[in-house]
Amino acid sequence: MTNFNELLDLNKDIITTYKGKTLILKSPYLYYGPITLQYLPYGGIQSVYNYKIIINSKNGFIASDFVIYNGKLMSSKQFIIENKDLVNIILPN
Repeated sequence: MTNFNELLDLNKDIITTYKGKTLILKSPYLYYGPITLQYLPYGGIQSVYNYKIIINSKNGFIASDFVIYNGKLMSSKQFIIENKDLVNIILPN
């Protein structure tokens, strides 16, 4: 399980859970772009701008274009559409 309070190795997938099911963020990368102005702790989903899951981490903001959720590979856009109200959710360490 990923610890968002530590520097992340962005060469590896990020593994966490969402609603009790495994969520894997594939090929994460640093994100530089629009976010919400509200401060969230590390692991917080800061934004879903342009259908990217943008998470606050010790590295800065990170994003991913593809995820595996509950064993199913999907685009971040598909995941965001299927799971409303992701912004301000804190993913567990």
